[in-house]
Amino acid sequence: MNKLTSIIRYSLLACFLSTVHAIAAQPGGQSVANAPQQSADVSQQRELFKKAEYAARRGRIAEYNQLLAQLENYPLKPYLELERLQQIGYLANEDRVVSFLEQYKGTPLDWQLRQPWLDYLAKQGEYQRFIRDFRHPGTLTHQCYLIEAERARGLQDGPFIRKVDAIWRHGFSVPSACDGILNEWADLGARTKDKVWQRLVLAAEDGNPTLIPYLTSLLPNKEQYLGDLYYKVRYSPAAIGQLSRFRGVDAAKEAQIATFALTKLIWRAEELALKAYERLVSRLPFTAAQRHRIAEEFAVALSLKEHPEARVWHQKVPPSELDERVLQWRLAAYLRDHDFAALKMTIQTLPPAISGGNQWQYWLARAMEETGDKLNANKIYSELAKERHYYGFLAAARIGAPVSLEKDPVKATQTQITTLLERDDVKRAYEFLQLGRDVDARREWNHLLSDIDGEAFKTAAVIASDWGWHDQAIWTLAQIGHFDAVEIRFPMAYSEIINLSSEKYGIDPAWAMAITRRESSFRADAYSGAGARGLMQILPGTAKLLRNDDSFKRLNTPEVNVALGTYYLSRLKERFDGNHVLATAAYNAGYYKVKDWLPSEPTALDEWVEMIPYYETRDYVKAVLSYQQIYELLNGKEVNLFDAFATMRVKDD
Repeated sequence: MNKLTSIIRYSLLACFLSTVHAIAAQPGGQSVANAPQQSADVSQQRELFKKAEYAARRGRIAEYNQLLAQLENYPLKPYLELERLQQIGYLANEDRVVSFLEQYKGTPLDWQLRQPWLDYLAKQGEYQRFIRDFRHPGTLTHQCYLIEAERARGLQDGPFIRKVDAIWRHGFSVPSACDGILNEWADLGARTKDKVWQRLVLAAEDGNPTLIPYLTSLLPNKEQYLGDLYYKVRYSPAAIGQLSRFRGVDAAKEAQIATFALTKLIWRAEELALKAYERLVSRLPFTAAQRHRIAEEFAVALSLKEHPEARVWHQKVPPSELDERVLQWRLAAYLRDHDFAALKMTIQTLPPAISGGNQWQYWLARAMEETGDKLNANKIYSELAKERHYYGFLAAARIGAPVSLEKDPVKATQTQITTLLERDDVKRAYEFLQLGRDVDARREWNHLLSDIDGEAFKTAAVIASDWGWHDQAIWTLAQIGHFDAVEIRFPMAYSEIINLSSEKYGIDPAWAMAITRRESSFRADAYSGAGARGLMQILPGTAKLLRNDDSFKRLNTPEVNVALGTYYLSRLKERFDGNHVLATAAYNAGYYKVKDWLPSEPTALDEWVEMIPYYETRDYVKAVLSYQQIYELLNGKEVNLFDAFATMRVKDD
């Protein structure tokens, strides 16, 4: 049913998305030369394909066969065969099913037939056939079916127990298909109390806590209080304040529970967490790793809350345990205190692999500049200014140096392009794009990427870019870390729509382009987990507030989405008195959140950005500002937008 619904939905969207691809295919858009070789009647074949697919789904076999005969060399013909085999894939047609699975093994066609075929074999008890046709990793359900099949075919106790151990080690409920092997595994005595505890910890800390009562019941009676305590602190970390809950039966496990609870409590009630730690540290045998975990979480949480003990806890984190999150908030703590001397000393003591990064080099230079060592500061700025990066642009602004675009275009020969275009998965991806079935196209493209090497990735990116498939071109280059192909990674996609709408609402088109690049990578059908949609990722609720019409229903339409996004940006900028950096942060986190983050005293803009509490928003602002600068340069404007940031201050009014 899900597949049928999906196919119908994408069929309805075909006409619209074909228009989207036509719009995207501006200069640098779809190139006929870089499309797969096609027959003159390819448009007719696409229509015949849709009719054949519909006939297959409706069981009109004579009509289906007649249409199929006219699609002999059409790239998507295997999907018609898939449709029929999904409907008749029983033992009577075993040869056809097995042949299809072998022919398309590893492709997106494979699993769409293999999954229902394996389900059928498992339900029929066809264990030998199931083992023959299973392919790793499969779903958890199929993994359990496989173990059941292997057990029925004579799998010995030892290997059986080891395989079921892997199924047991999940912090979530496992499928009912696993019940049989889990019961047999338990009957063999393999469900030890250590394995029960291991799963209980997974459920409590990273999984489904509703499993905890069941797992607690499997522990020895005298240890069941530990499961009860884990369950309690999972929902109410403050419960660790009652020392009577720690009975001392297993102090090591109690320390494990307390560590988890403290790292949660510090975010909810910092004073209570600090007091609880002082009472528990002499009572429980915390390991060094547990103490470090607590110190890290306390340091970050207290820094974010601007607590006076934040720096004390930062000092408790040993250098060997420093990670990006802890270092970010150590930086924020120094900036909040304007303690550039301590910041300088800290950076200089970091391992070279960390201190040599762009962020830390920039702040080392800033700390040197603030403490009077301007000569060495400028040396670092000069090197950083050569980088096409947020900190490189900031460094260039500090010394008045020109900004660097640092381009390294991707090159592909016609032979390399032709070689990829002749692949079946590329042909299928292209056809799905023309039909407006982007999800199916991406599946085929991902198969291509799984089957080529690094050099071919560059050619694939060139092809995707020429098709106007910008999000996949960007993604493809990201897989091999090729970030200097600026024209492909920062295309002028939808430029006419964005320029017109930006002009209408009085904002910089490069800013709107940068927001779009960050939000969706120019994917018109983008959809986030939070429900944001389209090029500029507009929430339906936001659309309703911005415009009193049915725009919220048409957020995948580029013109509608960009009009709403640019209008929203203009309103945010106006509300922040023309400060587009604050407006950028608000576009991601919301106006009132950003208002809450504004300092009471004037603060340098680069310092304020580092102190944004949400890491997602902090990274978002840095990326959008960098992208905006890149688009200005690509548009031929030799300006450094970051010049204003060197002197700009932000403050809550």
